[in-house]
Amino acid sequence: MIRCSLCYRTVKIEVHIVLAIITLNVWGQRFVDNTHIGRPSVYHVEGIDFQSEREIVTTLGLKKIAKDALFGIFFIRKAPGERYASYCKTIDILRPILRSREFCGAIAGFYLNHISEQIGDQEHWLARVSYFVDVPNHSAATSVATKLFSENAVVVAKENPPRAITLAANYGGSTFEERMRNFLNLETQIGLELMEADLLHARCLFATYRWQVRKAGLSFRTHFEPAFRRHSPTYNGLSDLEKDQFFLDLEEWPNPPQVDWAHMMVNLVLGCDWNGVFRDPNYLTPGRPLSIPQINSIVRELEFQIPLTWKP
Repeated sequence: MIRCSLCYRTVKIEVHIVLAIITLNVWGQRFVDNTHIGRPSVYHVEGIDFQSEREIVTTLGLKKIAKDALFGIFFIRKAPGERYASYCKTIDILRPILRSREFCGAIAGFYLNHISEQIGDQEHWLARVSYFVDVPNHSAATSVATKLFSENAVVVAKENPPRAITLAANYGGSTFEERMRNFLNLETQIGLELMEADLLHARCLFATYRWQVRKAGLSFRTHFEPAFRRHSPTYNGLSDLEKDQFFLDLEEWPNPPQVDWAHMMVNLVLGCDWNGVFRDPNYLTPGRPLSIPQINSIVRELEFQIPLTWKP
């Protein structure tokens, strides 16, 4: 098995979701005008009208995570239900907290994992809210997050206070640190928008990525960009250069057999990834993609199936 250092855990199917912020208060907002293939003419965010997706990004703040920002963790008890349904429900509970002005104003960014964690003598599946905070602000930021969780009946099972850490140690090394932190921010916002717009389509998109696109060395952009354009205001608000950089980051795999960077987005959308593939020589080099029925036999335990006629 392969350990993902961002997730601190090795399991048969590692379930750890990378969740981070790039813009403030955009989550959960529905479009007023949906006549142009999902592209509205006016966006309403927190009572403010925006005329373009780029204006959302620039007005609410394209946050940049510094490589020396401290890193803290809240381990959150999940909502009741089956493992993956419970994960999706927990994201819905956390979403209004994580998009609130108070939370976003206190932290520099965050991501979220669905993880098996030892607490006492028992192992629990928990939502792990991992956050970045500027050094002078770390005490106040932790207090704000704790207060918001308490006010919304979110139970914190365990907490790790903010500390200095190199997240990219096993993902290319320290020279990748700032780039990777900001990739986590961007892929998370895009992934959350895909999940909110059409959860089944998003899950199909990333299951077929893992077992067809990466496995067979196919084009990332051809596979992902139609859905990004339809469902992600954040992606549509990026400049052409920023979009190019995002796909460079999404394809990054500096340290096989450690996981690829897209692993973070796979976990965000699916609630898991199959880390054993990264040690398989037939996966490290382009091979034959799996068929939809073959993928469905793998994802059945994730509580969904890909329609046989599905297209990206």
